[in-house]
Amino acid sequence: MSYFIKVAEHENFTKASNELFVCQSTLSKSVMALEKELGTNLIDRTSNEFRLTPHGVLLCEKGKYLLDMIEKQEENIYDMIQGNQGVLRIGIPPVILTAYFPSIIYEFQKKNPKIKLHVIEAGANTIKERVDNGAVDLGVIIFPFAYPGYHVVPLASSFNTLLVHKSHPLAHKDTVSFKELIYEDFLILDNTYMLHDRILSNCRNAGFEPRITCESSQWDFLAEMVSLNQGITILPHPITVRFHSNNIKRIKLTDPEFPWDIAIIVKKEKYISSLMDSFIQFSCEKVLSASHLSYNDYQIETPSLDINRDF
Repeated sequence: MSYFIKVAEHENFTKASNELFVCQSTLSKSVMALEKELGTNLIDRTSNEFRLTPHGVLLCEKGKYLLDMIEKQEENIYDMIQGNQGVLRIGIPPVILTAYFPSIIYEFQKKNPKIKLHVIEAGANTIKERVDNGAVDLGVIIFPFAYPGYHVVPLASSFNTLLVHKSHPLAHKDTVSFKELIYEDFLILDNTYMLHDRILSNCRNAGFEPRITCESSQWDFLAEMVSLNQGITILPHPITVRFHSNNIKRIKLTDPEFPWDIAIIVKKEKYISSLMDSFIQFSCEKVLSASHLSYNDYQIETPSLDINRDF
């Protein structure tokens, strides 16, 4: 059945055989054997173009579902055999990794020594792509996240902060609106970060196109540039407090306010292993403990946290 579904997906025997690493004649014989077993034609061979028969369309649709269920059950059984061990691949932007995850990762591995965490650092936009293609098991991104097809687990809430040199004309202010930044030189995180797009959006909503003089994937480099009076930057508050410089003034952004909310995302069709569920629960408990909330308290407010029940 898997051979037939692959042919149907490609609408071509040659392409399907290349992907499956089998010769075309073997693939063709397998499909014909399936047709003989079912007693019906699955492919319309009277047409010059590739076309499934009504029975072929039905089998392709139901077959995909059955194969997916079999794969998930195999993963479930393997998960039960392995227990609390294995490798967990997590995609985290460097800014979020530095701000929240050193203690989470350290304490999680201390509690679960048989689990190996493979942390992939990249901007949130890149992390989303890697969650999509299965390169990571789960990802950490910032809100808003308006893409369907994901479990989204809210993790922490903070805000973004404007950094200016102490001699900057805005340095004496406690709050600054985006409209006041129209003539500034922007030093911002590059477009692999969701924050990059949000800064551009807020500037455009304020009526101007930001003058970007430098983009970088390194937040500490941008902060250092501000300390040298090379421009302004906007970074998440939890990361700015880690940069100590008497030359920098931190200012709250208003009109609009600029929140920085982070969440864990998992593709809905992906099997949620016990490793993934354990890490999500542990991360939530660790972050929420400061608010005197438990994972179960938060789960009531956010049903998507009970991710295994969706399957």
